[in-house]
Amino acid sequence: MQDSKRWRAATSLSDPPRQFPCVIDWPKGKGKLDDTLRVYSINSDRTHTFHVPDARFYGPSDGHMLLYECDRSLEECLSFLNPLAWKERFVPVDVPVNNVDPIRLGRNLIRNDEPALFYKDDEHHFLCFWQSEKNDWTEMRVPFIQTVAFYDHKFFFAEWGHQNKRVGVIDETTGVLLSYLPPPSDDFYHRYLIATDDGLLAVEMKDGMSILPSLVNDLTKCQFEVFRLENYPQNSHWIKLSEIGDLMLFLDKQNGFSLKASDFGGFKGNCIYFITFGSKFPKRGYEYVIGRFDLESNRTERVSAPAWLGIRKWERRAAWFIPTLN
Repeated sequence: MQDSKRWRAATSLSDPPRQFPCVIDWPKGKGKLDDTLRVYSINSDRTHTFHVPDARFYGPSDGHMLLYECDRSLEECLSFLNPLAWKERFVPVDVPVNNVDPIRLGRNLIRNDEPALFYKDDEHHFLCFWQSEKNDWTEMRVPFIQTVAFYDHKFFFAEWGHQNKRVGVIDETTGVLLSYLPPPSDDFYHRYLIATDDGLLAVEMKDGMSILPSLVNDLTKCQFEVFRLENYPQNSHWIKLSEIGDLMLFLDKQNGFSLKASDFGGFKGNCIYFITFGSKFPKRGYEYVIGRFDLESNRTERVSAPAWLGIRKWERRAAWFIPTLN
């Protein structure tokens, strides 16, 4: 907990600065053998470690980590923990402990304090998210969703199957399905929908590559295509972009989001940072790696990371994490 205290002491809670995304990794499973969260800052090249004994970790959302503290009580209940401020927000008791995944909606990018999750109950899927203006949770029934973005007070989600290849739109207030849009491309399979100040973007791996290269050395082969939604809702269509200006996009296995490079000194825009993993062949095992794809040069480079990232990948997971003191 010393790292958490130092981080809080160095920052004003009333006016927290914008934080550059970090990489967080956590133990897979119930965490009985390892109760640590590790947060690596690319900006400062430092690692902060947090201990949460006897917790089962699910993953991050808006500066929080979704977890279940196994031995705290007999009642099964999930919560979102902010490891920096050491604040906890319990989710509604009807949310099951299993079949749940945290996601990043980005409803409030400035405060970064509205965590969200998907869960399955019987045969139905639900979206559950915190609304600061209501100071309460909102739950709504949704289709099975792979990726979702909050834009123009609506939820845009990608629905992809053998019969359906489309982007759906759900009203934030009523939860009503408003319409379906065509996908950006026929190959929009390994996809992300990302809200920005300038519009809704869709990101896809080029040539149908997975976000999971088979070998770590294949990282430099990873390339991306970016599309922007135009003329919604009258004559909706997608256009392919050759550049994204000041924007930096961040992708991991579950989520995607955007930031402006001009908000952070020393960083350039028009790029995509992503977390993936690959085989260390001929050595055994897999490891997580960080890549940066530059849209201007159409090249991908590996970003330096601590040695512990990716060790025993089958025992730990990794994702982007934006620290917040809210």
